[in-house]
Amino acid sequence: MKRWRKRSQVGDSEPAVLTPAHVQVLRDRQDARGVHLVKMFLLVCLVGAGADAALFGSIDAQEYKLILGITILGAVLFAFAYYLVRDGRELHGVVLALVVSSVHILFLCSQISAAVSVESILFPIALAPFVIIRRDLPALRLALASFAIVVYVVCELVFPEGSAPRPLVGNVAEAFARGNRVTAAISLLVLLVILQRNMSTTRRILEGAARYGEVRATTDELTGVFNRRPIIAQLSEWAERGRGNYAIALIDLDHFKTINDEYGHNCGDTVLQTVALTLRSHFRNSDMVSRWGGDEFLVLMPGVRHFDLVPMLQRLRRTITLIEERCGDHVHHVTVSIGASMGAIGQTSDECIAAADHALYRAKAEGRDKVIAVGVSRATQAQGRPPADDTFAPPSGPVHRQ
Repeated sequence: MKRWRKRSQVGDSEPAVLTPAHVQVLRDRQDARGVHLVKMFLLVCLVGAGADAALFGSIDAQEYKLILGITILGAVLFAFAYYLVRDGRELHGVVLALVVSSVHILFLCSQISAAVSVESILFPIALAPFVIIRRDLPALRLALASFAIVVYVVCELVFPEGSAPRPLVGNVAEAFARGNRVTAAISLLVLLVILQRNMSTTRRILEGAARYGEVRATTDELTGVFNRRPIIAQLSEWAERGRGNYAIALIDLDHFKTINDEYGHNCGDTVLQTVALTLRSHFRNSDMVSRWGGDEFLVLMPGVRHFDLVPMLQRLRRTITLIEERCGDHVHHVTVSIGASMGAIGQTSDECIAAADHALYRAKAEGRDKVIAVGVSRATQAQGRPPADDTFAPPSGPVHRQ
């Protein structure tokens, strides 16, 4: 029940409420970042292929002409993958880039061996499908990651140091190996950061949407206060625990039907919203304000002392009389009738609510704009009307709550 009481006070450990519109905005932003990320990945691949081509061309273009040609071909394929993404075929471009990256590294290892750590770049390539493939295709992600790992194993076992026909030597080999290891480490770290951010955003969206569903299930849409469900659940919980130190107040707008009939439902809705806002500002955070139905509100107040109840409700009544709502050319002054009852140990929630309803009936019958509070010493009738032997006798004729 605490989550209901604090629904409007989102703490550090509680996700914010996200409406469907908010969820869509976050998803659109996530999609836009995903597209930018894919383009950045392809540009990095293109730059890497260009750097390799420049390296092997500067060392000995004739000796490494095969590597140079394959590297240039890889750069062309990366550029084509970028074109596919720009053309709206993002998945095709990503798959092409990942496969070309793995195959290119396999070819380099077959020519210069695994001695220069070029195969270490396969680790971020194996992680990349889980970051840059935005569609829910787990089998494809796993297949591409597995392909990169298999290529790594082949490079280590089939092309160890000294097995390649055109190995790099000296300072060039050392610098190339160091650059490959640093590139692999930085790329892996960046991908992990992006993956963590994506997971956090997804979790925020899911939790926020779930919170919205919870709030919608427990909140009156028009006024923003609770509906019946959390009140009944809280009273049932207290009844099971034998708790009796609470009070219930039923607050009914006087002549509300006249407002709807003469000035329209829009005016009536505005009055309800204003009264609900007044109730929320008047009561404590631990109190539960709910719209019980129509123009009737119920407030559940734990830990209220008997001698504080009526003065507090009288202050509320006087505050509400200050409300002025303009409906066209008419300024409507709002008044309410309030019936309240104190909870008692061993009393059911229905009995306490019925007692408050009985008190509200009396407030209406005695002229409205009143507060009447009663204690419950015995079960009252289901509808909250006084039994035949009650000391209060209702006037003849029906009394309508308006």
